[in-house]
Amino acid sequence: MDALKPDDPQWVGPYRLEGRLGEGGMGSVYLGTSPGGRKVAVKLIKRELASTPEFRQRFAREVEAARRVGGFHTAQVVDADPDAASPWLVTAFIAGPNLHEVVDADGPLAPDAVLRLGAGLAEGLAAIHTCGLIHRDLKPGNVILAEDGPRIIDFGIARAVDASSLTATGTIIGTYAYMSPEQIRADRAGAASDVFSLGSVLAFAATGRGPFDAPTLIEVVQRILDEPPALDGVDGALRGLLAECLAKDPAARPSVAALPRRFAGGPTPGAPADPRIPAPPSTPPSAAPEQTIALAPRPQQSLYVPTAPGDSPVPPGYGPPAAASTTTQRGPSRRTLLIGGAGATAAAIVGTVALLRGRGDADGTNQGAKGSDNSPSSSPGSSSSASPSPPKPTKEYVPLKGLATTRALAFSTDGTSLCATGSNTVCRWDLTTRKATPTYIGSPGFLQPTLISRDLTYVVRAEENKIRIWSTATGKTLHTFSVAKSKTEGEDGWPTGLAIDQNNNTVAATASTGLYLWDVSSGTSLGTRKDTAGGPVAFRDDGKMLAAGQPLRTLNPAGTPLSTVKGSEAAQFAAFSPDGQILAYGDMNGTIQVWNTDSGQPVVQLDGVEGLLHTLAFHPRGRLLAAGDQAGKAHVWDTVSGKKTATFECPNSVEAVAFSPDGKTLATGLMSAVTDTDKDAVLLWRLP
Repeated sequence: MDALKPDDPQWVGPYRLEGRLGEGGMGSVYLGTSPGGRKVAVKLIKRELASTPEFRQRFAREVEAARRVGGFHTAQVVDADPDAASPWLVTAFIAGPNLHEVVDADGPLAPDAVLRLGAGLAEGLAAIHTCGLIHRDLKPGNVILAEDGPRIIDFGIARAVDASSLTATGTIIGTYAYMSPEQIRADRAGAASDVFSLGSVLAFAATGRGPFDAPTLIEVVQRILDEPPALDGVDGALRGLLAECLAKDPAARPSVAALPRRFAGGPTPGAPADPRIPAPPSTPPSAAPEQTIALAPRPQQSLYVPTAPGDSPVPPGYGPPAAASTTTQRGPSRRTLLIGGAGATAAAIVGTVALLRGRGDADGTNQGAKGSDNSPSSSPGSSSSASPSPPKPTKEYVPLKGLATTRALAFSTDGTSLCATGSNTVCRWDLTTRKATPTYIGSPGFLQPTLISRDLTYVVRAEENKIRIWSTATGKTLHTFSVAKSKTEGEDGWPTGLAIDQNNNTVAATASTGLYLWDVSSGTSLGTRKDTAGGPVAFRDDGKMLAAGQPLRTLNPAGTPLSTVKGSEAAQFAAFSPDGQILAYGDMNGTIQVWNTDSGQPVVQLDGVEGLLHTLAFHPRGRLLAAGDQAGKAHVWDTVSGKKTATFECPNSVEAVAFSPDGKTLATGLMSAVTDTDKDAVLLWRLP
């Protein structure tokens, strides 16, 4: 990090700047500190660029796009102001050398390290593409090798695929040495363009030079357009895969979805381990007994498929496979890919993608997914001294196919069907046959609060400052409500929370401008409370109480305040237990508090969420609470003891959770599908 220059600002918005992390064509990136003391990366756009309306429009779209790349693969955008004199964007801060620095300091990576790096970067690109983005500037300097794995950075020139005016042909964006032929020709560059750049980056990692390096820029361009890549010295299997990625014809390149498993196919026999990839740390024992249920490769022929949630016991052998031998082909695991190297340098994440990491031991044995090792130290909630053979995960998920992304889900009251909604489709599955019935409901412009009514009749969704109620059967819009736009600079006034009561009588929404209530049958307003604003909103099952705002206030159905929940100023999510005696609420950082509505006193604090909290849901019998987080985990706690009873590991961000009516199954809705072809963003898990 460099010191601030004399003409650098000391503050950007509420963030105090401490030093310079870098500078590019769009502006400068600084290390900053939030008002709460968190380290952040602040990207400040050059004032001259921001002087044109076209650029401001583009930047605003990029902010929106960066927020759409979420889940397990992403460092969350913290804050932004596209309308400032010099627009700015604030994201997470990560320390680590970039790939160029590592190779420059210590030489090319070993073949196995390149394969593992390729698997991780391909999964990162898949996450980006799932959200409708193309990176368009993947290069060694944009791959940060952080302590917890490689990260793709710098979405400063990424373009939303659906922003046609900004992705038009005739615009060259990227770094020439790692561009695709179609980028150089200024043709439309799609997902295959990122595959080409990935091939170039991995060729650099394997050889220490780009596959089209030449003395002059003109020669580099000519080689990219007309000549085969220089892959001399690259391992045979890796060489063939890189050659496929570097095909001149975009249609001849592998799909991003296929690459992670191809890169993670196994180590090169006899190849020495790269000394810059240390063995993964052992998992420390957990203080509370907990079952971790990990996503692991599963034989399709033995996959257990329930006819309905809770209809039959779990059969023997239903769970993750044991670790493979050295001769068995490895599937990607979630072990951390750690590539050390030169001293740590700071990396600003602008739409960063935190990757699923694939790695095995130096001897080639498969370690499996977290929590599925045979070694005692790998099982949370146990230790070698406490038990020589800790309980293994015994349950797997069942995928439901039909949605590529999930925003909300709910079981039918009889447990025979499940309904979920993605960006533009509602799917209803018969859980006996697992057959999906999709209904199109139109595409929203941004990720905003979404819910499904208890009887699966309605989807209620926020779209900027409007609330729409859709029929899940017909896909038609039944009502459209509006919340007032904020007059405060820097606030958009969009809804932050949505709720519908159990009997579908009332819809409630919170926004920075207040709490809004509407009658569902007539579509008329039931009133607004401006003194209860922001944060979440939730109805109690009996309809006699709702909780809303920051801080949370409990109110009666008429909107009259009853009490204020102390310490809930940062609440983002809230849920009542079925009997209404417990209110659980959580903030974005994953702190969950359980509060007694009768006594008005706190009950217990629940810990263990990783990354940002995304959703809360109570078990039908009320004692257990489930939560989903950005790190790809669904957690279940006992709200009496405060102990975690299970953790379900998913491949990406958990956006929604729901218990089946019999309480034996947990459904998780993911930010993106496990496999693109299956569109399986909804998973069913059997509870311990």
